[in-house]
Amino acid sequence: MRVEDFEVPQEADPFYPEMLDEVGGLAKPNNLALVAAAASRLEPGESYVEIGSFKGASLIAASRAWDGDVVAIDDFSMGEGSRERLEQNLARFGGHAEILEGDAFELLRGGALEGRRVGVYYYDAAHDYESQLEGLRLIEPYLAERALLIVDDSDWERVDRAIADYLAEQPRARELARLGGKDRGHPEWWEGVSIIAWSGGT
Repeated sequence: MRVEDFEVPQEADPFYPEMLDEVGGLAKPNNLALVAAAASRLEPGESYVEIGSFKGASLIAASRAWDGDVVAIDDFSMGEGSRERLEQNLARFGGHAEILEGDAFELLRGGALEGRRVGVYYYDAAHDYESQLEGLRLIEPYLAERALLIVDDSDWERVDRAIADYLAEQPRARELARLGGKDRGHPEWWEGVSIIAWSGGT
């Protein structure tokens, strides 16, 4: 992952609001543009992996920007989300992904991503403190030498606390940017986003 080339996009392509109108989801166009910008800087042989795909908006954004390996992990327990709906939305917008259905943490512990080098990791699943922290820890064995970890809903106190504790315990991770959301005067970033850079070097 070309972390040094990554920049937070200043505006979203008109495609994203149009796609969101059709697909729906818990995001703003800027969030999708951010995911796409990260995915576009992946290196050959690397993967984009997200946990919590819901209806597929972020997955579509990533797969439009990256024609390599794209992976979605979801148990489809949330509201109107379903695997069928996700697959239909991907097909409608020309997206591509391998969908791993089940408990994300069990899948990660069981080696579901074995053989992959994850250059971009987008976490938007359970946001209680313990799950958020575990979601960051469990991806570590699969990360590329340099990677970006994107955490949604970072304005929430329990998410913010989990990120802070993770950064304090993991010297290989540093926060590149924190984008405040609607509660901090920036509704264009929904509930806030944290962007973390990972370096596998010692």
